[in-house]
Amino acid sequence: MKTIKIILFVLVNALMNLISKFVLGVIIPLKLNVRYKNIRVVYSTRGPFVFLPNHTNQWDPFLLCFAMLRPIRWVASDGVLRDLVKNLILWGGVIPKVKEQSDMITIEGLRKAIAMGYPVGIFPEGEQNWVGSTQKMIPATAKLVRFLKIPVIVPIFKGGYLTKPRWSWQIRRTRIDVHFTKVIDADEIKTMKLAEIEQRIAEALVHDDYEWQKENMVPIRSNKRAEHLELAHYICPSCETLGTLKSEGNSLFCSCGYRVEVDSFGFFQYPEAGPAFDSPGDWVEWQNALLAERIREQLDSSADPVLLRDGDVTLMRGERAKKMLPVLTGEARLYKDRLEVGNIGGEIISFPLNETTAANTFKQQKFEFRYEKVQYRLQQPNRSVSGYKWEVAYKGLRNLLVERGEW
Repeated sequence: MKTIKIILFVLVNALMNLISKFVLGVIIPLKLNVRYKNIRVVYSTRGPFVFLPNHTNQWDPFLLCFAMLRPIRWVASDGVLRDLVKNLILWGGVIPKVKEQSDMITIEGLRKAIAMGYPVGIFPEGEQNWVGSTQKMIPATAKLVRFLKIPVIVPIFKGGYLTKPRWSWQIRRTRIDVHFTKVIDADEIKTMKLAEIEQRIAEALVHDDYEWQKENMVPIRSNKRAEHLELAHYICPSCETLGTLKSEGNSLFCSCGYRVEVDSFGFFQYPEAGPAFDSPGDWVEWQNALLAERIREQLDSSADPVLLRDGDVTLMRGERAKKMLPVLTGEARLYKDRLEVGNIGGEIISFPLNETTAANTFKQQKFEFRYEKVQYRLQQPNRSVSGYKWEVAYKGLRNLLVERGEW
């Protein structure tokens, strides 16, 4: 029976690979402008190998699958499997992973895929980046590479972020260059130290879409280049107010009058008299530090302050890859020791922070965390409310309490 299941899986996986290539062969030329560079290093690598790409947008794994002759077994957040096509995706070879948690089920899935001769794909940043530049690699990546003992190929997506930023629902037609580099051979892994493996991968992953764009200046064909930018940039640099930035078309603007335009190449055009940043990443770094400092000040000045709040938030609940279901709708509030959802005087659900794990932002704006082995999500009332700020506040609070010995 086990042999029959394996044969059936291989056949279905191969069939889905062919179908997906046909579908992507129609969609990609219509939606995207993609060029593959140095792809011969992939075709010349025999046996299984591991892809460790930078993660710029949700199309990344599909663009790699489209160019490969063999099916790729991808490690992906279990959140992507919570929909009607989850079973098809699983049969297509996705290995589910809970963010920010070690997962023996995931490791076993990788081991089986490699034993069957499949290439595997892992995004070492753990999530799509918010500002177009490579983020820190998950610390366990080097250990996993040494455990797998197969060649490492790093594809770098250049222009991927500018095509479909994490905060956007819109694909903006520009250009994506995918560069392939084999950074480690299987024979090398046996003699390399963990620090050497980590350094080699980290160096290969370095990329900044805005620096790349300065050299290439590829036009972005879209009239919605700033729409939903407030999901990543949630504090106005001029009045320093949280949640007052809104976007429309190519503009991001605040109720205080501050306004930023996104030009046809994706660069921010700041007002002459207003605050400006060298890069979008600098803006995000500034606001995240400001939010963390405000949390510190509130904790020092009050016994039990509300550190962050959003109204009309729907609390969702789901177990691993099962569909998320609504629990209740009300105000979400972050305190020093708990996260509450519900309206004062009505039903309130409270989560002790020191018993929560795996806090992250799913896709554009859905803040998620785990509590008692169950996944929870804060579903925002509309597409203008940032969920990313919840992740920043949660992690900033956690770091502060760890520093004070209170977590």
